[in-house]
Amino acid sequence: TALGVLALSACSVLPKGAPNFSLHDFGPLEPAGSRTLAFPIRNLEVVPAPWLASTAMQYRLASTQETRRQAFLQSRWAAQPGQLLEVSMKRSVRANVTSVTVTGCRLRVDLDEFLQVFDSESASRGVIEARAALLTPRTDQLLAAKSFSVSHPAPSADAVGGVVALRQGVQQLNDELIAWLDALALSGVGARCGN
Repeated sequence: TALGVLALSACSVLPKGAPNFSLHDFGPLEPAGSRTLAFPIRNLEVVPAPWLASTAMQYRLASTQETRRQAFLQSRWAAQPGQLLEVSMKRSVRANVTSVTVTGCRLRVDLDEFLQVFDSESASRGVIEARAALLTPRTDQLLAAKSFSVSHPAPSADAVGGVVALRQGVQQLNDELIAWLDALALSGVGARCGN
């Protein structure tokens, strides 16, 4: 019996199998367009709110529990939403920069919200809220700031539908960010970033 107890205790220390959940990212996004930025961006950083600093795919039941954040058990992001968004934004901005530079403004994006909101049992949408700040090259003085709020309907009321909606939201956010930077260039603000 001692041998049997030893065998059972050995089984209990064996590593458990990996949890059975799906990992998601944004997949390939459409290019931001053929526009090029008229001023250099030295660094782009996305800073997530504390409640977004995990790989959990979060959702909210707006009709019944609007103050409660919940997470899907069988689905996760491949990285924290802020990290995925930063990679996506850097691709968009770099695709619109004519040359690599070591000078330029710093672009900081605070990610305040990134989740799926269920307005009913059968209808949901992906919601992204962010604030962008353009900072001067050496002193980090604020040159311009803008808030963004994006909402896209989900094709299905589940985690996969939320991924699709948030992916579309990221695409729209990237496009709006580039358009804002273009407007700053036209207004002359971008000239303080150097060339």
